[in-house]
Amino acid sequence: MTIYFSKSDEETTKTLLERIFERAEEKKIDKVILPSTSGAVARMAFDLVPDSVRLIIVTHSVGFREPDEDEFDPKVRKLYSGSRHSLLTVTHLFRGIEVAFAKANGGMYPLQIFATALRLFGQGTKVAVEIAIMAADAGIVRTDQWVISAGGTNHGIDTAFVLKPCHSTDLSIFKFGELIGIPSSL
Repeated sequence: MTIYFSKSDEETTKTLLERIFERAEEKKIDKVILPSTSGAVARMAFDLVPDSVRLIIVTHSVGFREPDEDEFDPKVRKLYSGSRHSLLTVTHLFRGIEVAFAKANGGMYPLQIFATALRLFGQGTKVAVEIAIMAADAGIVRTDQWVISAGGTNHGIDTAFVLKPCHSTDLSIFKFGELIGIPSSL
């Protein structure tokens, strides 16, 4: 059953995390990929995650907003250190050198076009796809196994899918399996 959300906030995040973990246990999916900029989603997920699930938390890269700045809470980073869960802090798939070219020269480049197309289904869809591919490229998840990946619009998460990720070099093997939750204006 897909859940539709009218807002993106802490309550929505908690509701969706509970449904994600419930669905992971039902489908015997052992990896859940979540975005967390400040560490708030990572903290909440850490407190709710069942023993059968391993979290992969994808943070903003250092310097995402300001040079040399790490937006992720160091206390939450320490909480994850030494746990069964993973933190991934790298340049985002749809950001990086292409953004530098766009800022310097104007225009849109292929990755930005792809990201814009995904945003047609919501910002959270773009994020969920992006971080799943990033986790596969980092070797934290496999491309032949189902995972759950989530994204959000503003604060927290409001979108989640069961999917099989791919590496950034081969989009042809990416598979959507199930929509768990998404924002809706209806």
